[in-house]
Amino acid sequence: MTTVSAVGSTPWTASAALARQPVAEATATPPSTVLQLGRSEPPSTVYDRPTGPTRSWASAPGDAISSLMQRNAASGTGSLASQWRGLGGALLTRLAEQGGDYRQTLVQHASGVAASDALASARDSAVTLQLRIRTQSGTTVELSIAVNRGSGTVQNGLQVDMRSNGALSDAERQALGALAEGFDKALAGLGRADAPQLDLSGLLAYDDEQLSSLELTVRSPQADDPLRSFSLQANAREKRIDVQGSAGDVSLRLDAAAPLAAAAEDVRQASIAQYLAQFDAAADRGHIGAELVAQLRQAFAQLHGANGDQAQPLDGTPSAVQNQVAPLLNGLADFELRIEGESRKTNQNGYLTEVSQARYAVAQQTSVQRTGATGDITVTQTRSAVLQAQVLRALGEAEIDLKGGNYHRTDIDDESRGKTTVATVQGRIVRADAERADRQLLTYAKLLNHRAVETHSEPRERHQREDLLPGLR
Repeated sequence: MTTVSAVGSTPWTASAALARQPVAEATATPPSTVLQLGRSEPPSTVYDRPTGPTRSWASAPGDAISSLMQRNAASGTGSLASQWRGLGGALLTRLAEQGGDYRQTLVQHASGVAASDALASARDSAVTLQLRIRTQSGTTVELSIAVNRGSGTVQNGLQVDMRSNGALSDAERQALGALAEGFDKALAGLGRADAPQLDLSGLLAYDDEQLSSLELTVRSPQADDPLRSFSLQANAREKRIDVQGSAGDVSLRLDAAAPLAAAAEDVRQASIAQYLAQFDAAADRGHIGAELVAQLRQAFAQLHGANGDQAQPLDGTPSAVQNQVAPLLNGLADFELRIEGESRKTNQNGYLTEVSQARYAVAQQTSVQRTGATGDITVTQTRSAVLQAQVLRALGEAEIDLKGGNYHRTDIDDESRGKTTVATVQGRIVRADAERADRQLLTYAKLLNHRAVETHSEPRERHQREDLLPGLR
């Protein structure tokens, strides 16, 4: 007898079904025409009704954060921004309003996989995000979000975890809660599926009377992710951003305070704008990708923007002397930045027509030397920039022939250095000058079958010196 069963239903048999059919009237058949057939019973076959994926929770999902996790997991867009949406801010808000630790996990998995196994694998090969904040009283708060986009037994999953290693005062909880909106904006920019953006101003504006340091990190196990890794560190000594992604790498370290008295805001903004224009010029000359330049501009402006009200007065030097010298500097904290990346361009027909690689580094350093018992000083502010790039372009409108060695090649090797020196004697400025030296070298070659058939170079040098004293009189 053949038996067919479905999950969640009663067995159904062939003999029982036949029994329910009307019995046809029998008719006589001559013996000479009787045909008898033997019947064999096939082995029993069982059919299961297909079932969809199962969602499992580590804890009962009756709170607002669990609802956000369910909404984000159901969004289906797959971008990190959609999975992170609202979660970071909600965790900080919960900490500010209720206090206490919090942990929740949501996974989607096949129905045949045990929920405990799937939940235990939630962080396997996941994109991990961690925010660590230390308060002035010494308590550390750690917040993490893991996004599993499919690994092993897990089809997708979300895990959030927030904890502190000590009690928090009301003022500290309020300062943490004030970062909620800025945290969500930062994650919305970093998690974009096309090109990660830096929107860090809200996080960088933390209350330094209550919070002493902040660190945000993102790590992805997938090498082709637009954002492979990210790190933001901010404390009383320095601020630092490091980004690694498909567009290239950006690294910027900024001293936490500008030397001497704080410059006027219009001076600072003019200095920031001048550096941004310098970055754009270098990007144009070195054919640096637009996405990488955008991240550099955002990092530089936002870190310096968060540094506006800080200054580091010099002990033993009268404020009147410092106030005379400060306007002759650019008002920005010292920094070091570096970007490195590769860019590709295609024409309207989709052909790859250009490949470029570039490394760009810029730095500023300020030193102060006391020159007398009266508090006189000599301040030297140095600036440097180095651009090295190679650009390969197709010979015509067709795709660039890298394998055959047929293309235009341009090599860029530029360096610039500048120095501003200000000195005082008996409380008055006696020296103020600025120097700058630029060296540029462009080398061009046309290659056919990997051999240079045409070459030329364009060297340029420029030296400038400006006496700033006449403008002070």
